[in-house]
Amino acid sequence: MRKKLLLPFVLILMILHACGGPEPELQESPEGDAATESGSGSLTWASGAQGGGWYSMAGGISSLIQENNSDINIRTIPGGSMQNMPFISNNEAQLAWMQPPFIIAGLEGTEPFEENYENVSTIGNGFGTNHFHFIVGEDTGIESIDEIFENEMGVNIAVTPVNNSDEWVFRRFLEYYDVTYEDIESWGGSIFHNSYQEQVDAFSNGNVDVVFTQLAIPASSVTEAGVSRDMRILPMSEDMMEYLTDFGLEVNEIPADTYPEAVNGDEAIPTASMGNVLTVNSEVDEETVYEITKIINENVERLPDIHSSLNDYDIENATENLLTDLHPGAERYYQEIGELD
Repeated sequence: MRKKLLLPFVLILMILHACGGPEPELQESPEGDAATESGSGSLTWASGAQGGGWYSMAGGISSLIQENNSDINIRTIPGGSMQNMPFISNNEAQLAWMQPPFIIAGLEGTEPFEENYENVSTIGNGFGTNHFHFIVGEDTGIESIDEIFENEMGVNIAVTPVNNSDEWVFRRFLEYYDVTYEDIESWGGSIFHNSYQEQVDAFSNGNVDVVFTQLAIPASSVTEAGVSRDMRILPMSEDMMEYLTDFGLEVNEIPADTYPEAVNGDEAIPTASMGNVLTVNSEVDEETVYEITKIINENVERLPDIHSSLNDYDIENATENLLTDLHPGAERYYQEIGELD
């Protein structure tokens, strides 16, 4: 997405729009008016796909910040774990949600990245957790993930576009079964790559049998999927989750009654997850980041109103298990309140 000239970028967007194809995951280009060392201004927050938890959380927290400090203006743009690392590093966005596997890979320049990224600092950790959901239509009769791949079932599977964190994890997921996209197609199935809302629509009308998605719980798109079609959320096996921990994921579960509309919604569903980290470009000025950190942490009681997954945010854990340095502005705030020595 990095362009030296604005005109070619605009022309590309016009061509894409005219072709009527799927919109790219990033739909806006950050402006170069961020609060950096040269002074304050507007900030861009790279979140996740529209309709997902990251997008709504970034928008809600941005509004909270501006409510408490009118000099800080933040606009939210779509993004994703794999897009946000280069956005932050190159100052195309000044704030971004990240997840541990992709922070590690971005800093080291390992898969899925082809280069290492710098200028990435942290504001805090523990901003909720995204759980993986493996959803099947109850009318398929499928009751376990193993039976799909061990019996070579020709099912239609929905997942986010290529070069998206969900899709990257899904390919690791398939590797566990020694299965490829081509194998699934040879069985008579297909892979449907598109946005969360389009996945829900395809599931609801029966065009896909399975949805593999990573969202903060309870996810509105998962709830919506169960409105017009009976669904089951399948558990991951212990071996599967242990395999995924090698890539930086965590063993977790979707608590019982999170999705009462699911056939098995009254059961706890074992699954993998990834936590959310709030990162910032290292060159954003110290005072701006200090103010952002202070406003978030002095309004913790309002975070669950933005998204229920933020109910677990705890300032005592905000500086734990960080994979990058705290930004000096965030560090100054945590030191003032005694969270850092």
